[in-house]
Amino acid sequence: MQQSIRAPLEAITTTAATVQRAGRILLPLGLAAASTGVGLLVYFWLVAAVL
Repeated sequence: MQQSIRAPLEAITTTAATVQRAGRILLPLGLAAASTGVGLLVYFWLVAAVL
């Protein structure tokens, strides 16, 4: 009986750890991509305004 309760708890714990690990990698990459994208949009907007 105890094993049937323990297995889902271990799965939840493992999943939470995996999500945290992925978040540590994906969040900074996402922020860098977003800031790069915004920077490119501003750059091309300025170039188009000057020309």
